Order: sequence, then C-alpha cells, then structure tokens
Amino acid sequence: MSVVKGPQFRPDRRRQPDAAASTGFPGRPDPRILSDAIPLYFIARNKNGFWVVREAAGRSCGVFLFKRSALRFARKSSAPAGCATMVLTERLELDADSKGNALAVRIDTALRRAVRYLRSHAVARTTAAAAGPSQVKGAGQ
Repeated sequence: MSVVKGPQFRPDRRRQPDAAASTGFPGRPDPRILSDAIPLYFIARNKNGFWVVREAAGRSCGVFLFKRSALRFARKSSAPAGCATMVLTERLELDADSKGNALAVRIDTALRRAVRYLRSHAVARTTAAAAGPSQVKGAGQ
C-alpha cells in the first residue's frame, strides 16, 4: 500500500482516462511503475469522512465506514489475481453508484441532503435579512 501526496505523484498525463480527469481521481501511473495488467484501486475519504474505494477505470466502487473494509472490497473485487491500492491524501467523491456498505451509503446520502437543505435555507435567510424589514412579507404587522 502506498500513500500519495499531491506534487510527489505525477501520473503519465497522456494515459489518463477522461473519467479520472473529471472526478479528481489521478490516472494510472506509468506502465514502467505499475503494469496495466494489475488492477489499481484508489482509496480516500470523502467530504463526510467515509472511506471510498474506486477501481482506476471506474468499473467498481464503494463507500465504507472503515478503511479496512475499503481495502477488503478492493482485494475481493480483484480476486484471485490481486490488485494494487493507492491511498490518496485529498478528499474525493465517487462518480458512480456504490457497491459498498449499504449503511454507509445511506448515512452519506442523508448527510449530503441535510447539508444541501441547510445551505439553501441559510441562503434564503441571508437574502431575506439583506432585503430589510420593510420588504420581508409580514414585517411590521
């Protein structure tokens, strides 16, 4: 297992698939470093702190409560041949439906919806406060 941190990791940009570029996941390392025959799984935390795992080509992915569960998913998904794993330091979000822990997926979805709801109401409240008391419906009655 390797831990990759920002500028030290420089994937071969010519080989980076479009899906990786659009999701923030790095591309595969150069074939001299990691053979194309070896499946590669990225493991990172998402913005809610859950562990996410994604196969480099995007064929399988999952959300998990524990890092060891994410590692186990990668190992089982690539059985019997095995795989390489790359633990990323930056937070990443999945771009496909998760095949991971159902509870983690539900909690993660609920947290996303709650944050979206709170943000929309905070914006509405800020807008109403900026409008002033005379323009707020029912003010002064």
